[in-house]
Amino acid sequence: MLSSPYFKELYLTRSSTRPRLLFVVHSVGEEEEEEDKLHFYSSSQPQIPYDKSSLVVAADYHTTFPSERCSYASGLICFRGKGCSGEEAMTLICNPITGQYAELPKVIMYFPSTAFLGFDPIDKQFKILLEHFRYSSATHRHIILTSGVPKLGWRSDICCPKYYLYLSEGICISGVIYYLVRARYSKGVLEIVCFDVRYEEFKVIEAQCFNHETPTLINYKGKLGGITGNLNDSGAIELRMWVLHDVGKQEWSEYVYTLPENDDIKLHDFTVAGMTTRGEFVLSMIDTFKPFYVFYFNPEKNALRSVEIQGFGEDVSSVEVFVDHVEDFNFLRRESS
Repeated sequence: MLSSPYFKELYLTRSSTRPRLLFVVHSVGEEEEEEDKLHFYSSSQPQIPYDKSSLVVAADYHTTFPSERCSYASGLICFRGKGCSGEEAMTLICNPITGQYAELPKVIMYFPSTAFLGFDPIDKQFKILLEHFRYSSATHRHIILTSGVPKLGWRSDICCPKYYLYLSEGICISGVIYYLVRARYSKGVLEIVCFDVRYEEFKVIEAQCFNHETPTLINYKGKLGGITGNLNDSGAIELRMWVLHDVGKQEWSEYVYTLPENDDIKLHDFTVAGMTTRGEFVLSMIDTFKPFYVFYFNPEKNALRSVEIQGFGEDVSSVEVFVDHVEDFNFLRRESS
């Protein structure tokens, strides 16, 4: 019963009605031998009326892994870190809530490297796209690994796009991994690399609409969105978003929102974490200063509310936030089988 598709779909359906915020707190090793670490916390996404402008929520601590950065897709985290052997860096995929993880086959890496985690909703498969820079040829190389197959192994027989430098951690939306890069022959031009997880095909599209300003990539109602936040001429915080409506035609639409006055958000550096399924933009402070706030902005009501998150400890560290987190039950079932 527990391993049946019916139970898994039932679990995910029920879990998706109570999605959470997932916090990844990055701590930097103070000593030369001390490693950087990722600490995982989560909290509820409160559904409070907008006439109540503030709320306090406690974050739950879950697990810690030694690593510098991570990639997120469909409830799982992928990162380069140390497994149970603890001797050398390898690629891991984990459930950030339970701490369960799987070590992926070793691969010879050329520093620096980046792992992009994607999920194919049709075949229900996770795939890890690993990019590393080959100094000898000065070109980017991509290799891929598919989870859930009888024999795990990295493949390098995929046609790779050519670009100068990647600029974002990437986001997976409806089976496509998107990440922002600088063009190879014109380094001031921004492009979006699109990788179809199921068919393992790349496509590169121009993103000149960003005007040389690096946006945060978000899931906007099932479409790719790029969003920035700045002060306008009046001193108000302005969100400017571009939404990709058609990949083939490369059609973008622009939206501009001016946030209501809020002293807390003006006093801190913030980033846009994403958009909830309820249509709210989630903005987060970039460091765990106290008090630490997450802000919800409803563009239809032009309403802003703040939520204080407690429980990150005393040290000040950078933090990354993922919205609408739902635990991946399929990963738990695979690991326990």
